[in-house]
Amino acid sequence: MNFAAYAEIWRLPAVRQAVLLGALGKAPWFGAGVVLTLHVVGPLGQSYASAGALTAVFTLAIALASPLRGRLLDTIGLRRTLLPSLVLLPVAFVSAPFLTYWPLLFVMGGVGLLAIPWFVVTRQLMLAAVPDSQRRAALALDSIVTEMAFMAGPTVGILLATTWDTGWTLTLLALLSVSAGFALAVLNPPLISETDTANPRQRGGVRSWLSGPVVAAFIATVAVSFTLAGTDLAMVAAARSLDTAAALALFIVVWGLGSLVGGIVFGGLPRGTLGITHLLLGLALTTMLAALGTNIWLLALLLGVAGLFCAPSLAATSERLGDLVPPASRGEAFGWAGTMATSGNALAPPVIGFVLDTWGWQPGFVATGLCGLALAGGGWVALRAGRRVSARTAPAAGR
Repeated sequence: MNFAAYAEIWRLPAVRQAVLLGALGKAPWFGAGVVLTLHVVGPLGQSYASAGALTAVFTLAIALASPLRGRLLDTIGLRRTLLPSLVLLPVAFVSAPFLTYWPLLFVMGGVGLLAIPWFVVTRQLMLAAVPDSQRRAALALDSIVTEMAFMAGPTVGILLATTWDTGWTLTLLALLSVSAGFALAVLNPPLISETDTANPRQRGGVRSWLSGPVVAAFIATVAVSFTLAGTDLAMVAAARSLDTAAALALFIVVWGLGSLVGGIVFGGLPRGTLGITHLLLGLALTTMLAALGTNIWLLALLLGVAGLFCAPSLAATSERLGDLVPPASRGEAFGWAGTMATSGNALAPPVIGFVLDTWGWQPGFVATGLCGLALAGGGWVALRAGRRVSARTAPAAGR
């Protein structure tokens, strides 16, 4: 296990830029999402259903725009892709505190279309900055930073929103994220390694890189995001059932710490070990085991074990796409992966919510793991089908 790889990649200025600006961009953005809900149900006086509708519009806009934004990164570069966001997002968020619900709904739809594609950008920057031998450590580090941002951003956002105005808290967090995007545009680091011979102007369309293995990686992304979103819902239900307000915070912290540890360990493993299939299986099974948590502390411990597979699963799907897709098309591929992740997040609430309402939180964990396994099985079928097509076309190409 090579933990020295983290020290080696940290010496690279491009890696430090990606990590630090990625953290400064993602954490406030996560926080802004939570504060947006608090603003809708608080000062705007709307229901949680209305807040959910606004979040759905915002999320759908991000999912629709993600592949296009990724393609623009491939074709016109980082700075020109970010320019419309850097100009229009500050205007949208400065006006947000003054808007009523319906205008805000419309504005947030536009914000989703122009959202800075942080996840696509940081993954591309990491892959461009390191050699292939250090790719796993770099992507694991990106997943670890994302986990930390996911825990820190909403926490800070809630603290600010409860002590200050929710509208201006939303504006502040969003502008912090946009400021990190502005710094990234000024630095304009390369999205493709200098040693790579690929020419972005000669990139092909989706058909040039889409294959059975790529589809399998996309389905794996859906499986991971569905499992994580389902676990999140089941944790909330478990905390309510166990009737203690502190339980949910405990579950989230322990789950997140498990993910951090798992990400660190995964990044230190040699490439080629512990692939997506093994990680998805581990994530699904340990999620189902959480149903055995008969008290708060046992459930927290089991969630910590399940967390060990979270960051590694996310990093492994990115690693697989980075291996399969040419550098000149990675932005578009990662954009589609972002859409797949959003799809998984959107599928989990109605499916797992029905299970939670009908049978309770323990079957909710089981159903989450089983659905994750079923989706992973679909990815395995796609992978096998892709290999069969390749095997059939290879002899024909050789004739």
